[in-house]
Amino acid sequence: MSKLIYGKNGQVHFDSEEEKQIAIEYILHSPNVDFNIHENNQEQGAWGPEDRIHFRSEAGVPECLKRIMTVGNGSLYGRINCAEFCAEIRTIANNQSR
Repeated sequence: MSKLIYGKNGQVHFDSEEEKQIAIEYILHSPNVDFNIHENNQEQGAWGPEDRIHFRSEAGVPECLKRIMTVGNGSLYGRINCAEFCAEIRTIANNQSR
């Protein structure tokens, strides 16, 4: 079984391997998602840079992702902020493109 909890505070968590796979497939293949976002938040007074996954709208987003995302801004429905999970998504995407 693979890892189901990510982040210092466990902010990204899945109840099962099946739920995690649904989330990963959606993130990797939906045109509603940008998963390779790097924000230099330290330039705006934050602790440091952050990796994020952005969701443009609520349309089709699985409940397992809605549960772990935070509110977006005017142009985004929501986002996931967890460097550890973002790194795993990038690794999977890179392996699939080979």
